[in-house]
Amino acid sequence: MTELTLSYSKAFEDYMETGQEECLYQVAELSKELMKQGIGPDTIVEMHLEAVKKINKGKKVYPKKTIDKSFTFLIQGIMAYVMAHQEHMDTRTEGYLAEIRELNRKLSKRLTEMTALHETIKATGSSLDLDEVLSLVFDNAVKILKADEGSLMLFDPEEGVLTIKKAYGLDEKIVREIRIKPGEGVAGLVFQSGEPMFIHGMEGSPQITGRHKYEATNSICAPLKTRTTGVIGIVNFNRKGDFELFTEDNLKLLSTMAHEAATAIESASLYQNLRKSYLSIVRALSSALEQDPYIIGHSRDVAKYAVAIAKKLDMSSHEIEGIEVAGILHDIGKVGIHENILNKPWKLDDEEWKEVKRHAESSFNILNGIDFPWNIKHIIYSHHERYDGMGYPAGLKGNEIPLGARILAVADTYEAMTSDRAHRKALSKEAAIRELKRVAGTQLDSEIVKVFIETLMSD
Repeated sequence: MTELTLSYSKAFEDYMETGQEECLYQVAELSKELMKQGIGPDTIVEMHLEAVKKINKGKKVYPKKTIDKSFTFLIQGIMAYVMAHQEHMDTRTEGYLAEIRELNRKLSKRLTEMTALHETIKATGSSLDLDEVLSLVFDNAVKILKADEGSLMLFDPEEGVLTIKKAYGLDEKIVREIRIKPGEGVAGLVFQSGEPMFIHGMEGSPQITGRHKYEATNSICAPLKTRTTGVIGIVNFNRKGDFELFTEDNLKLLSTMAHEAATAIESASLYQNLRKSYLSIVRALSSALEQDPYIIGHSRDVAKYAVAIAKKLDMSSHEIEGIEVAGILHDIGKVGIHENILNKPWKLDDEEWKEVKRHAESSFNILNGIDFPWNIKHIIYSHHERYDGMGYPAGLKGNEIPLGARILAVADTYEAMTSDRAHRKALSKEAAIRELKRVAGTQLDSEIVKVFIETLMSD
């Protein structure tokens, strides 16, 4: 820096001696070099003033105009450097900002993808409802892949074709009628090969001939494949028009989601088959009760009312299904009670009443050996408990009574009141509602009574 300072002073002295502007240009350039080395403009101006003072000490006075001109050149040089430097820094800053924006965009996109994948894995792992699983996976994929249209197809082994189970952006007629055989079109090829596929127009897809719709379509398709069953279906999406092409990352994400979906779909399908088997058992057990003319249809109607209450309470589909099964089987224990007691046209004596009250425990014992997929045994066991604690068989009170049992109690009470019995005729709907209101808070849960009455009045 000392060398630059000396050169600066020499160039300035030359100018003062000769008055040549070339020397001033040299002064301006040297000031830029000094600034590049970190010397601020204010320091350079101070240095210039010191040079003027030093020259004047030699008792040689130069015209003010000459000195002012040197300052003008100096300031112009400084300003030119500052502007050029600022422009350079702005360019670099904009470059950095653009790079940061792009990195943020990629990070945000990847975070969104990972969130969608996490939600898919979490939700599919917690649901055994096939339609819920399909909707969840498909809707997440549509959102994350920004598709214009798409479908999720499952293979029907009886017909030997793929059919659409979930669709987005497709005509309803196509969804309803389309049937694709293995090896046919993109979906059929992916199903047959078990490998995901890109379609960018016709490029790179010689297998797909005569399918003009792919010429202006950017498609992505992945198999729904499990380790045990193999390929059970496919999921595919399209972008059309001025589209952004699907990428390898898109394909990897879709394939991962499809794998998780396939596992969940397989589990849900197995559960549905198991559920059908249990419902067959339930119906067989229920038919044993329907020999009594006063009981025929009772369990079915109790189940119907209980389901209406459960839906109004926004219970899950699995819980609602359990409530329905509990309603069908709640009186299974009455098969051990003599029909003379059940059909007695007048008041029961103490021993007969004890016999009838045992049916809740008997129902539990009959069902205890069956491993149901629903938690229904304690619902059935407790459906004659009273909200005030005066019921049977355990004398439970309030919220100690399972919610399903409190629902069943309301449904059972209403159905019993509105049906003919050996000892009395059925009450009207209005009279039964008045009675429900009267026993709400003592015999029955008042909140559930309220919900049930709202349901009845809306029919």
